[in-house]
Amino acid sequence: MKKYLYLTMIFVIGLVSCSPAYSSVAMLADPETVSTAVGSQANPTPTPLTVSYSIAALQERNYGDGELTVEYMWERKEEFSRYYITYTSDGLTIHGFVNVPDGDGPFPVVIALHGYIPASEYETLDYSTRYADSIARKGYIVLHPNMRNFPPSDSPGRVRDSLAGYTIDVMNLIALVDKMAGQEGIFKNADMQQLGIWGHSLGGGIALRVATLENRIKAIVLYGAVSQRYNNDPLGLPVYDLRDITAPFSVHHGSDDETVSPAWSETLCNILAELGKEHECYFYQGQPHTFYRLGSSDALFIQRTVDFFNNYLEN
Repeated sequence: MKKYLYLTMIFVIGLVSCSPAYSSVAMLADPETVSTAVGSQANPTPTPLTVSYSIAALQERNYGDGELTVEYMWERKEEFSRYYITYTSDGLTIHGFVNVPDGDGPFPVVIALHGYIPASEYETLDYSTRYADSIARKGYIVLHPNMRNFPPSDSPGRVRDSLAGYTIDVMNLIALVDKMAGQEGIFKNADMQQLGIWGHSLGGGIALRVATLENRIKAIVLYGAVSQRYNNDPLGLPVYDLRDITAPFSVHHGSDDETVSPAWSETLCNILAELGKEHECYFYQGQPHTFYRLGSSDALFIQRTVDFFNNYLEN
């Protein structure tokens, strides 16, 4: 299935200033966080750097050797509760939150991955919180990690690892929740066979890597995603491979995005079509990299996200 829809807004509401915790602005990853070693060749010659962070290298790793701690209930919201968590990944302490819906479940699990924000401005309840909350209200457990280098998570320093460190943080989180699912606690009703992933910008690039490694993921939402950071063609890259991903895609991008070119999502959608992958693609007229919080496009994007997960995850 392939859909392209350009939305014309009846009116445009200017960017509203707000607290950093709910900022409307998310930026692309610092160039230091990703590798340019792959270059623009269709079949780059492997180097020690690219091999170390390739799909094969990450597939050979073990995940979930650390511990996940539910530190406290952070907020009681209408229809769900938010918990503050910490967990171990590569010897680092990673912070984040988990939204758990009311009820007995079982609940599908969605991993929500934020984009890049400078460390000096990042807070655990960042701009992506509103998306995580909207998904949780519809009956999904939402895992929202603050990946390494995003305070208060530990920061080993930025390296050119092609997003591998962030990917490892997500894979460790999935493995640790796996261990706790079905046991007493906040993950008692987590259905780890019904996994979805949502990623914005940098988080979208990480989502592609995770979906290549984790075959239980059944639905992928990409929002202004960094899909071609490593190559002009996102097919057969050493960091992710669309041919290995069986889950359907829902791709969303603002037409006025000056941070990640909408052409990247257009190319991604074209290749998904060529591969015969189930997908839908939406482009939103007049919207920047992170959609204006007030206005029809952001609300429509949220509704489409929820509808997509409802269609492909058993809830």
